[in-house]
Amino acid sequence: MFSRLLWCFMLVVFAIPADAASKSSTRTALVIGNAKYEAAVGPLRNTSNDAKAVAQTLRDLGFAVIEKHNVTRDQLLRAVMEFRATLSNAEVGLFYYAGHGIAVAGSNYLLPIKSGYTPEGADDVTLRMLAETKLFNVEQAVADMKSSGARCNLVILDACRTTAVARTGRTRDATNPGGLTEMKPPAGSLIAFATDAGQTALDGDGANGLYTEELLKHLRTPGLTIEQVFKRTRAGVLERSEGGQIPAEYSRLVGEDIFLAGPAASSPPMSVPVQLTLEDITKLAVAGKASECVTSLKQHAQANGAGDFAVLPLETLLEQVKEDLKDATTASPEVETAATTCELVIDALRDCLPPDHAKKANLTAKALNRHGDALLLLGRADEALDAYNAAIPLTPDDSYPIYNRARAHLALGNTAEAKAGFTAASNTKFNQPKARKLAEEALAKLK
Repeated sequence: MFSRLLWCFMLVVFAIPADAASKSSTRTALVIGNAKYEAAVGPLRNTSNDAKAVAQTLRDLGFAVIEKHNVTRDQLLRAVMEFRATLSNAEVGLFYYAGHGIAVAGSNYLLPIKSGYTPEGADDVTLRMLAETKLFNVEQAVADMKSSGARCNLVILDACRTTAVARTGRTRDATNPGGLTEMKPPAGSLIAFATDAGQTALDGDGANGLYTEELLKHLRTPGLTIEQVFKRTRAGVLERSEGGQIPAEYSRLVGEDIFLAGPAASSPPMSVPVQLTLEDITKLAVAGKASECVTSLKQHAQANGAGDFAVLPLETLLEQVKEDLKDATTASPEVETAATTCELVIDALRDCLPPDHAKKANLTAKALNRHGDALLLLGRADEALDAYNAAIPLTPDDSYPIYNRARAHLALGNTAEAKAGFTAASNTKFNQPKARKLAEEALAKLK
């Protein structure tokens, strides 16, 4: 059984054109997602979803996309040749790969489907020859794209999954999770890792990997330079992983800024004044105008920096969510509103409170927990489970998210996990008699 901590890397190479005056409008991409690996390597759960999401996002950004899934080495080589033929005079060429990847003898390799790569017991020379003939060297993609004629080349490798073939018995062991080898960027390039080189990273519990999910969010945002995309991605991953995963970039970018989603659109006249007073922002929260309140909080944070000003309005919104959900037993417009409000509060907490603010963890956990409650009522138990899982480590002394996670497991038919969760929530170490009583009643019904 593979560890839930997974070594991974994410590499992006940007070759910035020297002659920016003669840019073509062509954008072309190759997107590959490998998931259906043989048992010895280990099948993957969300790489296909990652690749599909990236492909669709790139199409939305004006890319002509070649999309392939579950490719062998020969199919991968043919796909790269097909892609390379589209790059001449292109403005941007982008290669994205999601699947297994390993480091061998100081180089990084992608694992095709049915590669036949069996490193156990091989010496260093044999190991390198096996890698070169059975796998795909990342440097080949970088070199092929650099020589193809595209003005801006991007190589994105999301290989955030563990595999037994990364351990040879000599170079890896159970106490050394491994990781990929740092690749230094050439001039005009940027290399980004989902976590520091040689370190482990968390895979996503949802449909997409943690790093890719954050990256996609910011790739779609107009007005962000590529550096800003990665800065915001790093902040999102850092917060969601509770500091356990810190993406890193190594940049030698030169030339003009790149806006993959285009420049920021001209702002239309706003219904909410740009500089509302804090008192007015709190009044918006009291009136239940969550969207306007959060928009104003973000504007205030952008102008003045993150700070304590956001606490009272966000606490007010969360109290309204509590009231909306108090007597709810099924889906309703009020429950839909509560779910949306929680999403807005979670988003505002990221931008408006400093990372070390005393109330940030507690408020974030409360918003996630109540978001999960709303999602359960809406029949979205799998998403509710993700929300509770994110809330629990933020407030480990709170038994309510543990109890609620058990409810989500029960709704999904995971009886054993539900029973274990109710048992944990009923532990007397939690000073929450009401939650303990609810958990004990739920356990009694399962007997």
